[in-house]
Amino acid sequence: MHTETRDTPNQATTFLLAEHARLCELYLSTRETAERRVTLYLTLTTTIVGVSVALWQLGLQQQQILESALAAALGISLLGLITFHRLLERGMQGTEYLRAINRIHHYFVQHAPEIAPYLFWSPHDNNPRYDMRGVGGAETREVVQLANCLSIAIALGLVVVHLDILLIVPALGVGAIVFVLAYLAHQRYESFVLAREEKRKAALVHFPAPVQKDGMHQMTPEPLKAEK
Repeated sequence: MHTETRDTPNQATTFLLAEHARLCELYLSTRETAERRVTLYLTLTTTIVGVSVALWQLGLQQQQILESALAAALGISLLGLITFHRLLERGMQGTEYLRAINRIHHYFVQHAPEIAPYLFWSPHDNNPRYDMRGVGGAETREVVQLANCLSIAIALGLVVVHLDILLIVPALGVGAIVFVLAYLAHQRYESFVLAREEKRKAALVHFPAPVQKDGMHQMTPEPLKAEK
């Protein structure tokens, strides 16, 4: 009877290697999609600002300039909110692919424990976590977040100026306060969505990382005992 050696890949190993490659491609595609969204957002934002400046140079009346600037700021804000949410979705999708990759790593570590120290992450499928550090693409979301907070602050500042509620200088102070509040609201929303996703995906975890004494999950590679 033929006995398969350890170095000879069986059907399960071949399948998981193919699945690993597919997941890597999906993860890269997710990151590329997120980057294209940011590029589109910045392009549209630049276009809207350019059109607003062109209208101002046409010598329109102050009322018309304020209305045009307000419409532009509101449009950028709406576009920014949608883009921020989509980037957050792409980040969570990328985290899901990374967890699936780590699950496959767990299979290989079970059969060859000596490879565990060479893995960047521990072979557990609750890693990386759904938080601001674990979900990829934070740098792209920060760009959209800052630009969106600025457009919201400008929009409200233009509203109070347009309605003659405040003078220019107090309106700038209101805009600064709105900017901070909008930034905190973005952070709060991101934390809420990620915490909800972490809780929802907890039921899908098959190989969780061991819990340390401080209550945190062990995320560094460690040798696993091969299953019998």
